[in-house]
Amino acid sequence: MTGLILLLTFCLIPNPALAANSQILPLAEKSLLQVIGDRIIVVGERGHILISEDRGVSWQQQEVPTRANLTSVFFIDSANGWVAGHDSVILQSRDGGRHWQQVYADPGDERPILDLWFRDANHGYAVGAYGLFLTTEDGGKSWQPLDFNPATLVANGDGADDGWDDEFEEESWGIDFHLNQVAATPDGRILITAEAGNLYRSDDACRSWLSLPSPYGGSFYGSLPLSQTSILAFGLRGHLFRSEDTGNSWRPVDSGTQATLNDGIRLRDGRIVLAGLAGTLLISNDEGHSFSLHPQADRAGIAKILQADEQSLILIGEHGVKRTEEEGGQ
Repeated sequence: MTGLILLLTFCLIPNPALAANSQILPLAEKSLLQVIGDRIIVVGERGHILISEDRGVSWQQQEVPTRANLTSVFFIDSANGWVAGHDSVILQSRDGGRHWQQVYADPGDERPILDLWFRDANHGYAVGAYGLFLTTEDGGKSWQPLDFNPATLVANGDGADDGWDDEFEEESWGIDFHLNQVAATPDGRILITAEAGNLYRSDDACRSWLSLPSPYGGSFYGSLPLSQTSILAFGLRGHLFRSEDTGNSWRPVDSGTQATLNDGIRLRDGRIVLAGLAGTLLISNDEGHSFSLHPQADRAGIAKILQADEQSLILIGEHGVKRTEEEGGQ
């Protein structure tokens, strides 16, 4: 399973036809979600955690031991999961999100956690603002800060620009960029997208990191691994790039929009969908080599997208929770 992260703040105004408990959805302002079977878990402002057992039709609010804004959620299986957010708070659940206990917090650090990712039941990572990087080796029971000091890939000695070798230069200073999202390729390489055009990759289960060559200087809000080597990276003002060598080199992909792109998924039929501000939906039928623009009529910003079933998508953003039959069934 993949942890999902919302990178912008939205005021969720729920659709009453979709949410039976609509009075609690506006409180999930900095919402983030994960799907576990038929269950959707959304976290957000003031420590709110909402669960839907019917694919987003109705929601139930869970009791939690924090009022910190929550920004990220990750479940390693149907029972064991974690959420995190401001005050560096991390909560853990062992029963599918119905009950939570706090396992870590550091309010004095004043750096929010922006994403969580676990490579197995014991080893997890939390990343966030100004280079925040926390690790656990005991299933999230305890967390330790880690100095994030990626090495930098350097070009081949002959000056060729068609590839990068395995050489790198060590950096002696810590990273203070916002680390926005963690994603994993099918073969286990780990990617971090960050602000100011920074991209990082680990080839050894997060023991060490490389700073990848970047195709532009603006913020990346997420990446979508498509295969062991093919990756999409997206961010501000519709910037979209594709790599065929796991981030060693990139080429631009025309998104057809200047709207910020926040999230991306692969549908069960193989199509790729990206979502962003101004109701932006981009759909690719050719493995992400090209995209067609399908803007939503309400132009409400979309923060997260998931496939509800073969015929529909669930969009979460400025409109609250919206189920659409238009794009998922085409």
